[in-house]
Amino acid sequence: MDELRDEYPSGWRILVQNESVGYILDALMDALPGSEFTKSELADKSGVSRQSVYSHLDLLLVLGVLEPVEDSSPERYRVNADNELLELLHQVNGVVNERLTD
Repeated sequence: MDELRDEYPSGWRILVQNESVGYILDALMDALPGSEFTKSELADKSGVSRQSVYSHLDLLLVLGVLEPVEDSSPERYRVNADNELLELLHQVNGVVNERLTD
């Protein structure tokens, strides 16, 4: 069973398999909708290395939580305010915080 989970990870496992992805998503949840970041700025805001941002940028773009800002130099990325995943993460965050304070 573990081999199958490794070969075909669930969406949840993809999100939590690397601690840096969690830190980046957490930072994006705190950002104002439409906020823009360079890779270095996102690393600073997230508390992860620039290498981690570089390593996970493709995943963040595929998930749609970030979108590239056209004609930006250095390259900038915008928080996608309409992203369903970020909305769901906010809901999960609210439920967890509510349960922990009960």
